[in-house]
Amino acid sequence: MDLLDLRKLSDLDFESLCKDIFERLLGVRLEIFSSGPDGGIDLRYFGPNQKIVIQCKHWMKSGRAKLIGHLLDSELPKLDRIRPTPMRYILATSVEMTPSAKEKILDGFRPYIQSTGDIYGISEITSFLQNNPEVVRKNMRLWLNDATILEAMISKNVIQRSLHLADDIKDTLRTYVPSANLRKAMNLVEKNHVVLVSGPPGAGKTTLAQVMCAHYADRGFEVVEVSENVEDVYRVWHDGEPQIFIYDDFLGQTSLDDKLHKNEDSRLLSLIRRIRKDSTKRFICTTREYVLQQARQRYERMDRGDLDPLTFTVDLDVLGREEKAQILYNHVYWSEWPTSTKGEFSRPDVYRPIIRHRSFNPRAIADLLSLPFDPDRGEPGAQVEAALNDPMGLWRHIFDHQLKDSDRDVLYVLFTMGGKATFSTLGDAYLAFSNRGLSQFKSSLRVLDGTLVRLFGDYSKGYVEFSNPSVNDFMLMKFSEEHDLVVRVLKNPYSFDQMALLWSYHDAPVDSGLPARLNLAPFQVEIEKAALATLERDGTSTHSRAGRVAVCLALAGSMHVPKVEDWAVRRLNSPGFVYRASIGDVIALIRTTYGSANRRIKNLHESVRLEGLTSLFNRDRGDCGLFAAASHAMDLAEYVEDKIRVDLCRQADEMFDDLLDRYSRDPDDADPDLIDHGLQYILRHGDLWQHRWPNAAIMLEDWLPEETQLIEGSEEESDIDPEYVDGEVYLTMHSLSFLEE
Repeated sequence: MDLLDLRKLSDLDFESLCKDIFERLLGVRLEIFSSGPDGGIDLRYFGPNQKIVIQCKHWMKSGRAKLIGHLLDSELPKLDRIRPTPMRYILATSVEMTPSAKEKILDGFRPYIQSTGDIYGISEITSFLQNNPEVVRKNMRLWLNDATILEAMISKNVIQRSLHLADDIKDTLRTYVPSANLRKAMNLVEKNHVVLVSGPPGAGKTTLAQVMCAHYADRGFEVVEVSENVEDVYRVWHDGEPQIFIYDDFLGQTSLDDKLHKNEDSRLLSLIRRIRKDSTKRFICTTREYVLQQARQRYERMDRGDLDPLTFTVDLDVLGREEKAQILYNHVYWSEWPTSTKGEFSRPDVYRPIIRHRSFNPRAIADLLSLPFDPDRGEPGAQVEAALNDPMGLWRHIFDHQLKDSDRDVLYVLFTMGGKATFSTLGDAYLAFSNRGLSQFKSSLRVLDGTLVRLFGDYSKGYVEFSNPSVNDFMLMKFSEEHDLVVRVLKNPYSFDQMALLWSYHDAPVDSGLPARLNLAPFQVEIEKAALATLERDGTSTHSRAGRVAVCLALAGSMHVPKVEDWAVRRLNSPGFVYRASIGDVIALIRTTYGSANRRIKNLHESVRLEGLTSLFNRDRGDCGLFAAASHAMDLAEYVEDKIRVDLCRQADEMFDDLLDRYSRDPDDADPDLIDHGLQYILRHGDLWQHRWPNAAIMLEDWLPEETQLIEGSEEESDIDPEYVDGEVYLTMHSLSFLEE
């Protein structure tokens, strides 16, 4: 086993490997620190009878002479500042150490380094790994980058066609970060011997399949890449020998054309049944979900094949912040971008928007960072954000070339329903929008499932939603570019919600961050007709009557829709209409009438304000109601008299003081509902709550753990220690600022 190529490890990988090595050698649990200004410490153990510091130097590029110079000039002075003073100092490096080099380091580091035996070069590390294969397996990137393992396991009968697979896996695993997807897919293939990995473009289907192949290669399985059809499998099949077959895009990259022909569907299902009964074989297939659904509809055998228990859909939602940070780090570290440019990603203001991006996509990041750095495209972080912000490239080809008109109509309608709707509601809206029948609607849903949309539950009770926020962004850009789509919806409306959704994209603030906005100004007539046709359809809208009035007021304030305006004004003039509205609708009506450019609507503000505030402040007279009333008074401060607001907040402050005191004495005795309302109230104070009620942090952590991250993304975030805000994310990304030139 050739383990000398440690160049395939990043700095963080090398430190992690050293931690595993020295925990076994020393028999102690080591603390690990991030790369960078570590004060001379990467790993340490401070016990009662021994204090050990370990420095890890992954300096394969610069060589031995520069490493020794750096140790003596930069690392040695740090040791005198370490408290308590270490009794033993160990150096681990990926550089080859000669006897004279070790003696020179030993002389310079006395008395910290006790002998040359505490200086580990690449030879000592390699020797240890050869005798401890379990450490090798634990450090996935080490053994998965070993060409001898992968190439030896590639089927010799297809060696010329499959050798590239070993190179692909080595490249893939440099940046791969294990997640729940790997664990779930491995459990599935272990249970059934077969797994069909599906998912949308860019989700990592091929990557996941390659990682799984590498795991089995390490266990002695021969790897066979299937590239033509299942006959490849039968040609190299060896009874009783461990073999794993990988069939990437087994139904075609973009469609079924030229894939399932000459009874290929029957032979594929027959192979799956055979492998499921053979413990020496594994079969991993990948496909885009919409292609799989097309196959099920086109081929009866595929539909009867009961493939659902064998199918695993890659889900990007399982990636946590730490995993996203590691993915970003790996791609940046192994890119060919300049070292100074890579260092930019160590800054919180650069990496935070990327790992928090709602459309975080490893492929988009990988594609960008695989290209040479072009400063004309902007700052490094901005370039990555731009790649994540562009959903068009990801979905355009599928949408324009691989879907039928009926499939596209489903997506159009789902977009106008807010990207999520029940089967029945979406079906009714589809029938209003399209001249096709319900059977075509259901057929299109099956094609789209798993790629552009996700289906949950059965048709009678389930719902549909876009599979990814970028799909919604893509549809918004389509509507912004093709005005005839807007007209089609407005001329064939099913629900007031559709018109309201389109209006929201017209009326969105300039700084909303949307990839596009709709210009509805040319369609005033169509908007008014659509609104009037749906305003009284109570059963088709999620907007309450008051909510519909608020939308109509916004419409009337911006464009000439007199009949819609009349409808809204009549409702507002009905006695008790505002008082009976929901809290959200009351607030919307107060704000909309106040800011309206329509004088007729503006004149309604005072009556709406008085009736609305009376409703909000008297809705609940209990303790929870006091917190709620004070919260509303703060949120609507510009509409509430100062005396009323100050008095409500004073009472709420005193009640929270008492609640916090009782909670500190006996947390189990506190009223959960009151705690929830109280915490929501103090959070209205912004960061000031930390000064007014510092002890409330414990209560927040117990009851609203997600709110412990509330300073994340706030205006004051840059003034707070980034390690405190980001934790492991900061430790990972910060190490990019200390890369070796």
